[in-house]
Order: sequence, then structure tokens, then C-alpha cells
Amino acid sequence: MKWFVLLALAATFSSQANTQMCFTRAGKDYGIDPLLLAAISIQESSLNPRAINNTYSATQEDVCGMQVNSSHYKELKKFNITRERLLNEPCICTYAGAWVLARNFRSYGKNWDSVGIYNAGPRQKMMAVRKSYARTISGIYKVLLVRKKMTQDYLISRNISTTDNPLLSAESIASEAIKYPVR
Repeated sequence: MKWFVLLALAATFSSQANTQMCFTRAGKDYGIDPLLLAAISIQESSLNPRAINNTYSATQEDVCGMQVNSSHYKELKKFNITRERLLNEPCICTYAGAWVLARNFRSYGKNWDSVGIYNAGPRQKMMAVRKSYARTISGIYKVLLVRKKMTQDYLISRNISTTDNPLLSAESIASEAIKYPVR
């Protein structure tokens, strides 16, 4: 019985460790700051990997921690990514969100308007919503950057290595921001 509990705990922690690497790996692979991906996930779902939102449309929904819109399902299917995988595999969700944002950057430039398009789409009539969303993400992103800098400074003051320190990962910074929000 004791071994079963230990194995269950090990499986849980290794699963969490894999999930913890998502923003960092997806950001690196798509050339996007992992903290920006984390900021989007904080705004979209409060880092909830199983979030579903269908309140704004009878024909579309947003799913998973990155709130990937169902309008992307057809293209994601080419990569064997389904709605179920988005909801059940947080790293797949993060990669899908990074893919959407990277496409926006390629199509519209690497700017805050492209971040706004992630949420509101590119239509001209959604400009005000895009700008508001981009301002919100920018604010969250700035808080995450400050938290990362503060953590770095703390580690340095204690003579703790900051090289590849898990406390400086986007995942750690984002989860702390959710636990202890700035008021």
C-alpha cells in the first residue's frame, strides 16, 4: 500500500513537472516570451487548464488554459490536436495558444495589436476590444516581469544560482501571481 501511494505521488509530481514546462518550452519554440504566454493564460482562464467559455456565442467556444477558440479546431486537427486534447493535455493547449499568437505576429507584426487579435480577432469593428485586451495583457505581463526581477534579486542576495533556477520559470512566476495577486 505504501508503495502504491508513493507511485501515485511520483506520477502526480512528474505530471505536474511536465505541465510546469509548457510556457517555457512553447515560448522558446515559437520565439515568444514565456511570460507573455503566461499573462494570456492568467487573463483568459486564471491558469485553469480545463476552462470552457461559450457564453459569447452559440456557435463558438474557447477552451483550455489558453482559451483557444473553436474557429482554430479545423487547422489544429491537421496536427492531431482535438478539443479533448486541448482540455486534457495542458502543454498541447499552451502550444496551440502559442501557435495562434505566433501566426498573429507573422500576419500583423510583433506588436500589442496582434496580442489583442488573439482575443478579439482582426476585424476593424473590434479595434476597441483589441486595444483594451492588449492593455490588460500588457499590465499582467509587466507584473510578471517585475515578479521575475524581484525573485532574481532575492536569489542573488542569498547567493543562490539563477542559472536555470525553477523559481525563475514562467510557470513558477505565473502560479505565484495567481496565488498572491497584486491588489
